[in-house]
Amino acid sequence: MVDFTFKGKTVQIPSTLEELNKEQYIEFLKLSGAMMQGYVKPDTFRVKWISCLLGLKADYTIYRPEIVEEVKAQLDKLDGFFIYNDLESGGRSVTPRLRTGRQMLREFAGWIGPGDMLDGMTFGDFTACLTLAAMAKKATEEGQDDKEIGEIYEEMTRKIYRPREQRKDTTGLEKPVPPSLLVLHSVNLFSAVWTQILNEPVEINGEAISFAILFNPIGNQGRAGVNDKTGWQGITFEVASSGVFGNVQDVNRASFWDVLLYLYKCKFEHIHNKPNSTRRS
Repeated sequence: MVDFTFKGKTVQIPSTLEELNKEQYIEFLKLSGAMMQGYVKPDTFRVKWISCLLGLKADYTIYRPEIVEEVKAQLDKLDGFFIYNDLESGGRSVTPRLRTGRQMLREFAGWIGPGDMLDGMTFGDFTACLTLAAMAKKATEEGQDDKEIGEIYEEMTRKIYRPREQRKDTTGLEKPVPPSLLVLHSVNLFSAVWTQILNEPVEINGEAISFAILFNPIGNQGRAGVNDKTGWQGITFEVASSGVFGNVQDVNRASFWDVLLYLYKCKFEHIHNKPNSTRRS
């Protein structure tokens, strides 16, 4: 939280995404979605966002000039909500910072999701999301239709969230369409957790564990990626063959964190128990 002066009085407002309450986060999602679609410009975003955080019913710009200037002089206190990148042509790009491992929207519009850092998500759904994320990236690079890309993200959301009530669509198949705001949130939550798994230690039971060793070949820590020709399907069968979690179906139903910890343990032991190469005289 940060001190903010408004109309001569000091109040506290959130300074980062993680400090928002549910209602504030939903408003931030709405503004972020509108900006991504080109309906709201960054300057307008900031005006509406600080007005929301101050609990105003209208934008602060309707107040007296001296109050407007008072607020404008403090807008840098919102920088924790945005990512700035310098452009070669001059100026800078502004994008909302939406990625965090904190679960900001556990339940929304009848949909229920996992906890912080996707706690409670199954290994099968986790690996399915990785496949879908790769599909979406490829579709974007190939310039495919936004509708098709959106459907991939909707499927990702259905792997992360579950509706309280299953409803049949017009085709008779149980495949409810998640709200667009939930899709935006889900994709960013998953991306944030996956990025941390690849690049940063994750605290589990008070211990910081670096899962990067699962994806970086020994001696080449600069490259990331699953070092297996069969990808996650092959890893799933490998874990199932150990019998620790049961058969393939059992592995897919297990907590993805439990499976990652098992894989980490195996890789750690492999690295540190590997016998030294024999020296030739």
